[in-house]
Amino acid sequence: MRSEFTEKDLVTPAVSALQRRLAIAESRPGEPWSVLVENVPCWPEGTRPESRTAAPDSDAAPYFYAPSQGLPVLREAIARRECELSGSAVVHPSNIVVGAGGMHALGLVFRDSVARGYRKAVCQAPVFRGVHDAMLAAGLSVETLPLTGTAEDWDGLDLVCREPTVLYVNFPHNPTGATAAPGYPRFLSRFADTHDVLVVYDAVYDSFSFGPEFSAAPVDLAVNRTDVVVVNSMSKNYGRPGDRIGWITGHEETVGRLVPRLEWEAVSINSRAQQIAADIIGQGNAALVEGVRAGRDAIRQSATGHKLLDAPLPNGGTQLWLDLRMADVEAFADFALDEYRLVLTTSENYAPVIPGFIRFPTGLAPRMIREGLALLDRAMDAWEVRQRT
Repeated sequence: MRSEFTEKDLVTPAVSALQRRLAIAESRPGEPWSVLVENVPCWPEGTRPESRTAAPDSDAAPYFYAPSQGLPVLREAIARRECELSGSAVVHPSNIVVGAGGMHALGLVFRDSVARGYRKAVCQAPVFRGVHDAMLAAGLSVETLPLTGTAEDWDGLDLVCREPTVLYVNFPHNPTGATAAPGYPRFLSRFADTHDVLVVYDAVYDSFSFGPEFSAAPVDLAVNRTDVVVVNSMSKNYGRPGDRIGWITGHEETVGRLVPRLEWEAVSINSRAQQIAADIIGQGNAALVEGVRAGRDAIRQSATGHKLLDAPLPNGGTQLWLDLRMADVEAFADFALDEYRLVLTTSENYAPVIPGFIRFPTGLAPRMIREGLALLDRAMDAWEVRQRT
């Protein structure tokens, strides 16, 4: 499956079906909503880390601009993290640029790529619609195709990367949870040696790899090469989307281009949020990862005889990509919203739209996962009766 989009596919901006359903739920706060939309994992009760930075009333952070590249204390914390998790031997704080979340970081890279002459992007299907639309808005045409995270991707990528191309790779993959093979960074390096590509590796789920083999994000490749960057954030890996802190790891030449661009666009990123992020990264996210593992166990316990959970769990990520086997999953999601107060994320949130799928979170408390699955079953049974009658 390949799908190509160009600037002509951009229409007047409109909120997604997901945001529309969330707005309906928020407008009726007195009703018992079950919101099963987030792939941001939740910290188990009693484990959420508290920031050890200065109290807000004595914090001077709001009264000064942070450096455009990011506070040194945060870049140092990120570099230590990448040494520990990604096994990097060469990353340094000078290789890191702090952005306002992962999407802002990706946007910076996409806009910089267009300034350098790139006009085309290739990414694995399906891709989060926000990433897809950010590419279009930057001036890139977009082509999607399935990627396996193995050397078998060579032939498919070779066919679509015959011109200067931004190659967007996301592992563990949102929404399928697929992970890359351990040798995939070497594959990407070899591919970049023979093709004019800028590899953008989205690692915002890299803490959540549960398979027998672990493939680290190619941080050292990004540090040593000007045609590879790695993007990460606090939202998924630390369960803190409200901080709006993300980062780019790259060669110092890449950093030298991105920092002025960030200064033009935003001057700098929230100082207090950066200080808190540095502290949280230092404390680690082990309890959060164990919370997702517990959610996966709850799904396994519910899988016996379940019509949707008959496939093995993916090796990574914080969600399941469930095929409801419905011709019109959007109509079903609206029905579930109206009749069962159940808010779902459908395949409309991704590009290309693959009919029939929803995203189900694994980063909730086990009780909420069991209750959510039961409510989804009830809604699907009622929908089937409605369709027959």
